[in-house]
Amino acid sequence: MVVVKFDSNNKEILVRTENDESRGFSFLEIIDRVDKLSPALMETDDFKTNLYYLETHMHARIGFICKFILTKMIETCPDLMEKTFEVNHTNYSLTFRSNDFETRNSQIDKIARFLRDNSDIEDLKGWRDERYAVWSPDKKPYVLIERSMAGPLGIITYGVHINGYFLTSNTNEIRFWVPRRSATKPTWPYMLDNMVAGGIGYPYGIHETVIKESMEEACLPKDIVERSIFNAGVVSYLFYQGGKDETEKFNNRQSYIVGEVEYVYDLKLDENIVPKPNDGEVDSFNLFNLQRVVTALQNAEFKPNCALVMVDFLIRHGYISPENEPNYLEIVNRMHRKMPFPTRN
Repeated sequence: MVVVKFDSNNKEILVRTENDESRGFSFLEIIDRVDKLSPALMETDDFKTNLYYLETHMHARIGFICKFILTKMIETCPDLMEKTFEVNHTNYSLTFRSNDFETRNSQIDKIARFLRDNSDIEDLKGWRDERYAVWSPDKKPYVLIERSMAGPLGIITYGVHINGYFLTSNTNEIRFWVPRRSATKPTWPYMLDNMVAGGIGYPYGIHETVIKESMEEACLPKDIVERSIFNAGVVSYLFYQGGKDETEKFNNRQSYIVGEVEYVYDLKLDENIVPKPNDGEVDSFNLFNLQRVVTALQNAEFKPNCALVMVDFLIRHGYISPENEPNYLEIVNRMHRKMPFPTRN
């Protein structure tokens, strides 16, 4: 395991061990747990024939949809699908018919609710009653889609992630507030998370979501957050959990491809400020030192995308560096993947 030591300036640093070298450990493993979709895989025949593109009425691509999901949608609600979309099996596309924003919202909402009640699409069992905006090339919301449909429709989603930490007053060592997700969460139950993390639901803005989620998840009021919050950039990746080689058929829910854009923030707290669970999504907040965080990353204890955000923090703050990470450049590049569809900004 990568270990924490102190350099000549009494600063914490990460050091690779002989075990890391012998087994070839790299923090690239954390990225692979989130995004395994290689350019080569996107050139396979199965990718090209078993994935359809969700399109605007002007034929701008805005999502990936697996053929097996499209088939279920057509079989379950043929009339609603016919009114809403034009399906082209030659171009592998599913195109909205309407040029009106509210009409599209109403139609896709009816389809989602009908599928929830009448199909076996597992994702819809986690109905959130929260809508995500899908953005058009002109940087405007094109259609609003129920959050639990994000995977089946392969849209780009957006969220905020906040790493909360402080430096100890006596030794200047870093400490992280790391929540454990509730055991009743529909996704990634009881795994470790970033201090605050949440999707950006419509009509909330990015900063609004930061403030809202900080209170809802950690009982951190607006004045504390705004006093110390630091916008640390963004990470982007294609969340994909399927196979890595040409045997992948893109015919099950592991094959979903969801673009994820996470706006990343650092929140350096006073040592006496303690986040507390509030909305039932967090089981507990735990105080981790740097070694505990690194060990948890290596042991896959974090929710996969939260692990990626933590790696981003460790890179930005100099803990992971070109000197101790053999795949440094690839990691940085993979955490900032160009999205295949229009984005909000």
